[in-house]
Amino acid sequence: MKIINGKISGDYHIHSSTLSDGMNSIDEIVIQAGKLKYKEIAITDHNQEYLKRFGFSANTHYSIISSGRWKNIHNDVYIIFGVEADLLNENGDICDNIQNISTEFVILSSHKTIYSGDASLIKKGYLNAISRYGTEIKLLGHLCSQQFSDYLSTEDIIEIVVAANKAGISLEFNCANLVNNKTLVPAETRQGQGCHLPQPCQRSLFPAKYEYR
Repeated sequence: MKIINGKISGDYHIHSSTLSDGMNSIDEIVIQAGKLKYKEIAITDHNQEYLKRFGFSANTHYSIISSGRWKNIHNDVYIIFGVEADLLNENGDICDNIQNISTEFVILSSHKTIYSGDASLIKKGYLNAISRYGTEIKLLGHLCSQQFSDYLSTEDIIEIVVAANKAGISLEFNCANLVNNKTLVPAETRQGQGCHLPQPCQRSLFPAKYEYR
């Protein structure tokens, strides 16, 4: 396993209260990232299907961000705007937009409340999505989540990660799920906190991303 951002120079899975279910606004996140001496962060709010399903109302229109009208006036941290996309079915269909606007950085995750396909075929869904989208997907998010533990064996997860590696896609080590006991990864592997915790920017922040070797 090769840790890509092991020195914690940045974070690539952060939700904001500006656009979805985070605890801090985009500006608050950026300010704290500067205090932590991060070089870059990716703000990856939930996709439109997720927002619609849970009734989240954004506090701004995403076009303000996608058009470049929002600027980081706080520090020198490089800000990437992305999306936590959702796997929708075993065909590998995904929702990867916010307010019908595509983003430059895609994390692909799966949530039981959004996935509408045959859960027993979720491995096929991941493999199809990896094949279809390739490096348009930057990270696979919380692949070891307990949500689909009845349908994904350790061998299945390894097969997905190997396919992702071949496609140039990294795997997220989601510490929010770890500390909230939502992952199958042993607790002794914990490396910090995560984007869903209250006051997330005041902890040893967010998940590392890594590759399986």
